[in-house]
Amino acid sequence: MGDEEVFSEEEVAGGAAEEEAGGSRRLIPAFVLKILKWVALGLAAIIFIVTVVVITVSLMNQGPQSAAYPSASEEYQGSVEILSWYDIPEIRTRTSDENPYTVIVDPKLGYESESKKIQTELIARREQIIDMMRRYFSRRTASELAPQYEDEIKAELEEQINRIMNSKGIEDIVFLQFNVIEF
Repeated sequence: MGDEEVFSEEEVAGGAAEEEAGGSRRLIPAFVLKILKWVALGLAAIIFIVTVVVITVSLMNQGPQSAAYPSASEEYQGSVEILSWYDIPEIRTRTSDENPYTVIVDPKLGYESESKKIQTELIARREQIIDMMRRYFSRRTASELAPQYEDEIKAELEEQINRIMNSKGIEDIVFLQFNVIEF
């Protein structure tokens, strides 16, 4: 036995026990490795989420950069006066065409709100106004009563009604119904 070293069982068992238990020979303990693993996963998730958000936002902002809302026209700027409305019964007549069309109009006359003088005159001249409007439509052809001429028709009727009234208070005319039907 000369050159061989003899180790006792304790020495052999003790050394193996330290290596199995992960003793002091490891540089980083196991619980620190688990913590580092979870921190690395968390950082990877945050980096992934931030990357997705940045890409999504940049894709959404690729449209026209100078897009602006159109400005309101002069017609729609400012407040519109609230009017009182006088109801004219539905007017039915025929056009002056060779093959006449039927015209059905349901007008309302707008006047200054709370004006008793204009309201009283409208009541007194109701039949004159209805007859004047009926004659106006019966003197026109179907092409003159096309939808693109509706604003001109309203302006002419407003002018004619104000001409026969003393108060000159009609400010607007609306048509709840305006149909030109081929007979």
